[in-house]
Amino acid sequence: MVNKIIIFFKSLNERQILFLLIGTAFILRLYAVLMAQGISYDGAHYGFVARDFLKGHFIKGLSSPAPPFYPFLISLFSLDTIHVDIAGRFISLFFGTFIIIPLFYLVKEAIGQKEAIFSALFYSFHPYLVTYSGMLLTEATYWGLLILSVYFFWTGLKKERVWRMMLSGCFLGLAYLTRPEGIGYVLVYLIWIIVDGGLKKRWLKKFILIGSLILTVFIFVIPYIIYIHQETGQWLISKKAVETQSQFLKKSGGEVDPLKSIEQNKPIKKNFGILRIAYNIVQYLPFVTYHYLRVYHFSLWLFLFFGLIRVRRKVIAYELFLASLVLFHLLSLSTFLPSTIRFAVPVVPLSLFWAGTGILEIKRYLEKIIKISNPEKAIFLFVILVILIQLPQSLTPERRHRVGQKEVGLWLKQNTPPDAIIMSNSPQETFYADREFMMLPKGGSPPGDPGKSFEETIRYAKSKGVRYILINKNTQERNPGFIDAIQSKDMSQSKDLKEVFRKVDQSLTIYGVVY
Repeated sequence: MVNKIIIFFKSLNERQILFLLIGTAFILRLYAVLMAQGISYDGAHYGFVARDFLKGHFIKGLSSPAPPFYPFLISLFSLDTIHVDIAGRFISLFFGTFIIIPLFYLVKEAIGQKEAIFSALFYSFHPYLVTYSGMLLTEATYWGLLILSVYFFWTGLKKERVWRMMLSGCFLGLAYLTRPEGIGYVLVYLIWIIVDGGLKKRWLKKFILIGSLILTVFIFVIPYIIYIHQETGQWLISKKAVETQSQFLKKSGGEVDPLKSIEQNKPIKKNFGILRIAYNIVQYLPFVTYHYLRVYHFSLWLFLFFGLIRVRRKVIAYELFLASLVLFHLLSLSTFLPSTIRFAVPVVPLSLFWAGTGILEIKRYLEKIIKISNPEKAIFLFVILVILIQLPQSLTPERRHRVGQKEVGLWLKQNTPPDAIIMSNSPQETFYADREFMMLPKGGSPPGDPGKSFEETIRYAKSKGVRYILINKNTQERNPGFIDAIQSKDMSQSKDLKEVFRKVDQSLTIYGVVY
């Protein structure tokens, strides 16, 4: 039986195999879209921005910390504000499925056809890539644009095609507008243009390629950075994590101690930024690497290992290029934070070729060293085992624990005015209600006086026209004084709030604001 299946797959031509892999990837990702039961915190914010774009409120949409390109795509394809969720998921589905085509041909041209087939196979079933391809998040769109950029960059570099380099720059610019960290890869691209073919050769052509790349990238980058500067007064690459970027830039510029002389301050000012980066990398790189290996998935670690240690007849430039992209990704994340699985996902599709080459190395090992008579049968069983391990996770519905948020959101939609503003620390319920969301302000509880935070919050809410305030079990973390005051008051006698809904199993209460 196994031998017949192997013979069947070997009889397929390249297009048939690619079509089969695309179909498999599409079915798994469509299942993820249809079975999703909730959205994330960031997903709700992308949805709010998309709704602003749909309504023509572009300035309001751009004022959000969320990067604009993914919400803009949603606004293009969503029928109305109600269908923003499904439109965003189908955009993720599109990029998460059909990006398998440039990924396949990229690995094929650089390494080989068999390696490309196995890389695409692992991409199709990979549980994290399946799940994120069905989410209302930027991940699938971002890695799709990044792979397109990498494909046109590498083929443009090897064939010295300016138009391909310009396409690479365009896709990298769009990747930046989807996830700001994408801009960093332009540094890796520039280094590879310079070193390709030797440092002393074809400099005129290299200058043309560099110019075409930089021009097309910054056509997309510069306008958004200027807009951020106008909004914040600072030269930043994103409106997300503004405090972190500002603090990093300020410290990298040096902090002067007025109690010390100019000569004593001078070396600190010069070297503090480098020392801070080095310290963060040493501190965070192990965590970033750990999350990268987690998201690569343990079922592929054996193939990854053999792919890295395999016998190479020659140095493969493409492999070094992709290794530099992965290394840059890990190091750049390490400069700011210890990372999470989500931040590691985008580089996994690019590095799956190591697993693809690893399985062929295992085949060579079984055939040449252990001398198994039918190594293809063993490889087939290995692949089936990996797929069986991955499928349960791939088929697990997204965010089952958030299904209650949708129920509350639908209640709000039916029982609140269309123009109602809802304040909360959780945006998901308001998103499903298709109402305007306002973040509950941060607040502390002054010693012995929790009412002060409560009064300030109510005063702020009324000044913004808030009609409802939703609190849940996580509100305590954001505004403990507000919660302490509510718990100490008899809310039935309150002149500021009136309880309108309570869901005990979620520790969730909705109050109407009394004017």
